[in-house]
Amino acid sequence: MSIRFDLDKDVLLKIDNIFKKNIKEILLNTKLVGAKKVDDWERYLQLEQIPKVDDTTHRDKNMVSFANLGVSQKIQPILQKHFKDNVVRTSGFFHYPNTGFMGWHTNSDNPCKRLYITWAPEKNKSFFRYLEDGKVITDYDDAGYTVRMFDVTSQEPYMWHCVGSETDRISMGFAIN
Repeated sequence: MSIRFDLDKDVLLKIDNIFKKNIKEILLNTKLVGAKKVDDWERYLQLEQIPKVDDTTHRDKNMVSFANLGVSQKIQPILQKHFKDNVVRTSGFFHYPNTGFMGWHTNSDNPCKRLYITWAPEKNKSFFRYLEDGKVITDYDDAGYTVRMFDVTSQEPYMWHCVGSETDRISMGFAIN
């Protein structure tokens, strides 16, 4: 199963125009909040760290939300027009600094199709990791944009996933129903 999604180039260009106007503010917001360096960040993303029961909380993390900047509200109508037969809503906008991460979780309390548009300045320095048929799959981000889409279920098999980064990584998430 590939979770990479080929988003229409015109749609991505419109999103890029919004993103470029806000990138400085996003990075400044992270500095103001006081992003931290976590030396052992990778340990939170090992297979052994998957909770024994479904966990929808993001207990272990090093990231900053930038939902308050309104970027998601500017991008959402573009995606709504593209996915016209569905309801598109924002689901998470985060900046992962160097050593940024979100530990293993499922989001099973909110089943839907998830679309994530991520941006990173360097390739192979940040990733989306997930469990598929008992195997850990690490999908490294490209330089620039990487788009992924996957199903979040409310029952087993859950979509266990986590995120890690050794560079700035901006993640723009949307739920599609």
